[in-house]
Amino acid sequence: MRILLYTGKGGVGKTTVAAATALHLADTGYRTLVLSTDPAHSLGDALSQPLTNDPTEVAPGLRAAEIDTLAENDLAWERLRAYLARVLTTNRVKDLASEEMLTLPGLGELFALLRILDHARSGEYDVIVVDCAPTGETLSLLKYPERLGKLFATALPTKRALVKVLGRPFEKLTKVPMPEDRLFDDVMGLLDRLTQLGDLLHSEDATMRLVTTPERIVVAETRRAHTWLTMYGFVVDAVVCNRIYPDGALGGYFAPWAANQAAGVRIVEESFAHLPIHKLPLQSHEIEGLTGLRALAAAMYGDVDPAAVNYRDQVLKVTRDGDVMRLHIKLPEADKADLDLQQDGRDLLLAYRNEHRRIALPEVGKEVVGARYSDGELVVTLG
Repeated sequence: MRILLYTGKGGVGKTTVAAATALHLADTGYRTLVLSTDPAHSLGDALSQPLTNDPTEVAPGLRAAEIDTLAENDLAWERLRAYLARVLTTNRVKDLASEEMLTLPGLGELFALLRILDHARSGEYDVIVVDCAPTGETLSLLKYPERLGKLFATALPTKRALVKVLGRPFEKLTKVPMPEDRLFDDVMGLLDRLTQLGDLLHSEDATMRLVTTPERIVVAETRRAHTWLTMYGFVVDAVVCNRIYPDGALGGYFAPWAANQAAGVRIVEESFAHLPIHKLPLQSHEIEGLTGLRALAAAMYGDVDPAAVNYRDQVLKVTRDGDVMRLHIKLPEADKADLDLQQDGRDLLLAYRNEHRRIALPEVGKEVVGARYSDGELVVTLG
């Protein structure tokens, strides 16, 4: 089963692209589910159909849902919330302030991602298409399963043992209720699900798709997202460059945009030369409903199967040794004499014969202090 996750800077059209992709997959025979995990849902608007937390059939072979983050938040840690409410409330009276304190920022969106795991296990779908939150939020959420896993695995056993030893006397002394033993089981169960979600999103069946537009600021964020996603072990296997002004529209008032747009498209092509880049011109009308989405998908994919895995290996990865960072770039069968490397501000410019790539450095302020090439891999040292 395939999982396709679409993300990008807010406003680049990732929801429309995700919806069009899902509809195209369903039309070609895949049992498809498209999910929105973005708290600011617009998937239903793109499909011109109202959606709920549960999958609704919107076309033959296609179901869609907008995940309710508050509902998933309550479901994922219901008993833990109830316990914290007992600790936070005075005289057993709940107030609005205590309820708001129990809605921790980001956790609802994280638990929404767990629905991907549930639907993947159901066996009902061949492809799940996910309309993720904007890039920055998506990066934060994708790191959570691993980080929470380490935290819980270290802290929970110790806390559980202390509660067993000190529980009742401490409760009588402080008037603070101690958590029941099953509460720890709930948290460990949640941890296990988050671990499984992390494994699923890192599997060869799941890939990220980046949606961008040719504007300089948007392209810069897209390139940084690619570097960081790769650093955290996620595979990006396609890029969609959306809303490219056609030549006929770049006259008169919009004439100054021509050079800027050409430069933006060129940077996208250089930065993602190893991936398929689907270029979408700015449409002459607003994309709305199934008819519009089908036309957009036809322009985007043609005869290409969107479910295909376009890239598996990591073209680059980042390792750390204290303050030293190393950027590993795979260049199989390259001739060392034909390689050229330069730093251009926050970019690394890599040239090999007549081909060149522009790579965003993973951290601001890092400088190239060394480089070596061996066994088909270029290792650039940053300090």
